[in-house]
Amino acid sequence: MFLFCFSSRIFAGADTDTNYVQTFKNIFALKLFLIDNGFTYSITPQNNSLFSPGQLKNAKVTYNPYIPATAGVSLNIKGIGASYVFKFTNDYLDTTGQAKSAFKQFQMNIYGTKFGFEGYYQDYQRFYYKYKGDDSLSKNLKNYNSDIRAYQFGANAILIFNGKKFSYNAAFNQTVLQKKSAGSWMLTFSLKFNELKARDLIPDDVKVFYGPYTNLQRNRNYAFLLQTGYAFNLTKHHFYFSGALLGGVGIQNQTYLFPDRKNYKIAFPLTGRAKTSLGYNGRIVFTGVFANADVIQSSIKSIKTQQMVSSYGVYLGFRAVQLTKSKGQVKAELRRQKEAEAAAKKKAAADKKAAAKAAKEAKRKKKK
Repeated sequence: MFLFCFSSRIFAGADTDTNYVQTFKNIFALKLFLIDNGFTYSITPQNNSLFSPGQLKNAKVTYNPYIPATAGVSLNIKGIGASYVFKFTNDYLDTTGQAKSAFKQFQMNIYGTKFGFEGYYQDYQRFYYKYKGDDSLSKNLKNYNSDIRAYQFGANAILIFNGKKFSYNAAFNQTVLQKKSAGSWMLTFSLKFNELKARDLIPDDVKVFYGPYTNLQRNRNYAFLLQTGYAFNLTKHHFYFSGALLGGVGIQNQTYLFPDRKNYKIAFPLTGRAKTSLGYNGRIVFTGVFANADVIQSSIKSIKTQQMVSSYGVYLGFRAVQLTKSKGQVKAELRRQKEAEAAAKKKAAADKKAAAKAAKEAKRKKKK
């Protein structure tokens, strides 16, 4: 009940221009999707006087879980959305024979006309890794570490400057209709936690390049991020193409764990987000394709880290909704009704006066 009140009061925002955006009431929407998830975490040594910049760059270690294409479901009830990604079986849509990673993914969102909120949790276990000179993900498990785990969770607050004409919801969540093309500048505030850990993160072949970080076991980060950018939705007869591109900076508290100590560092990460979607957004049925990517890169004196989370896929959704009228539409209808009533009264008075005049004229002629 609290969430329903919260979403309707806080995130509703100002009234929309109904020439551009059509909202619903009593909304229930179900969306099914096939999705390919990508997750990349890299660690690169730097500023080590014993080696050249090229040698340090070649010592970068990249960690990837192996996750075959999976399925997911998303529900939206009265403006509150939640999605969960799952696997039917371990071999679902996969014929490679590679060892698969375990993962969990949950997201929720509330989008209004001027404000939006997103929360998420993602957990990955069992990784492949690679570095220069051994670039391929080996199917024979040579570069596979079942001990590695990465997980993250956080929240994004979204400020939409042109929410009267542009619907972020219609562009990327499809529970509102964008009737005419529009766009908006945006500002996001994010709190994010992420962690990569294992008993030994750095492979033996490149340990020599990492100096004091040779025996790294965990990299944990708490970050506050600020991003700005532009989003748009081009529409024609319910078909749409939407996109968003944002970039920004933040402040991050980092913890590096070793067998015998911990290091604490402050960093100022660069961050970016890209989203796009293409499809059909009808009143009852909506379908399309989508792609998303989030990147964050941090650098301190001795080491640089980068994390990218991406996804792409197809979706099919259904709604049980009623069209609703905005405050502007209701006011306009009341105004037209009052104008019609006033015109009818004026006409009735004029007709009565004309009838009285005609009767008087007829009486005068009769007397003659």
